[in-house]
Amino acid sequence: MSTPIDLRAEYGHRWKIGLDAAAGGRWSDPWNFKILCRHGEICPWGDGTLAASTHRAGAVANRLLALEGVEVIQDGDDGASIAFPVSKIKVVAKVLKPRTARHANPAQLAALERGRLERLPPG
Repeated sequence: MSTPIDLRAEYGHRWKIGLDAAAGGRWSDPWNFKILCRHGEICPWGDGTLAASTHRAGAVANRLLALEGVEVIQDGDDGASIAFPVSKIKVVAKVLKPRTARHANPAQLAALERGRLERLPPG
């Protein structure tokens, strides 16, 4: 069995990582991870290979299918899916526009904690 790339470890600092709908809340299996994008999603496909799919057909799907070095998996009325090597992720990301991961700095975390402590009920 092939080992997928761990999207959370590789790209979680930069892009928002989600779980596949069938994962059932299991964050321990890297096959369940996906990079959430504005126009689709990117997920593991195999050793050194990722897959990307669009939410709908149209200009974004056509741009994705036109990329050099990708393998078309599915092209339908509801969108398109491709497989591509990990080395092409920046090119695919420019088309799908991954959502940015949000991280709080220590000052923001301290302010949140202060606010939480001020709102605790007496007792």
